Amino acid sequence: MYKTLILIFLSVLFLVQVSHAKVPVAGDPAPDFTLTSVTGEKIALSDLRGKVVLVGMFHICVPCMKQALEFNKVRDQLSSSKLIILGINTSGDSKEAVMNYLKGFSENVNFSYLLDPDQSVHKNYSQRDMPTVLVIDSGGVIRARVPWVEAGQLIKFLKKFL
Repeated sequence: MYKTLILIFLSVLFLVQVSHAKVPVAGDPAPDFTLTSVTGEKIALSDLRGKVVLVGMFHICVPCMKQALEFNKVRDQLSSSKLIILGINTSGDSKEAVMNYLKGFSENVNFSYLLDPDQSVHKNYSQRDMPTVLVIDSGGVIRARVPWVEAGQLIKFLKKFL
C-alpha cells in the first residue's frame, strides 16, 4: 500500500515539474514568434533584438483592455526609441473581432496590436493569466513575467533596461 502511494506521489511530482518546465520565466530566452498586426505589419520578436520589448498577451476582456490602457501610459511617459510595446491577441480571435474590441477602448492603443490566429504565442509561452505581461531585454531574455501591472511599476522596471 505504501509503495503504491509513494509511486503515485512521485509520478504526480514528476508530471508537475515537467509541466512547469515548459513555461518560460524570468531569466529564460524569449521564444521567437512572427505575427501580423491588425494593420497588416509583420513583426518578428527576433527582429527586435537590441530593443527592450514590453509584451501584453491579451484576450478580448476588460482586464486586458485596462492593461492595454496602462501600456498607453507607459508609451506616453517613456518615449524611448529603445522600447517596443506589443499587444498580442493570444486567443485566436478574428481580425474583425479584435478590431471591434479595440473600437470599444476609451482611447486608441498607441502600440502594435498583433493577431495570433493559431495561438502559437499562447502555447509557446504557456499563458495562464489574463493578461500576461512580459518584459524582454535587448538580448532577448525575459526579465519579468507578471499578470496585470500598473504603468508606474512598469516604468520603474523598464528604466533599468533602457
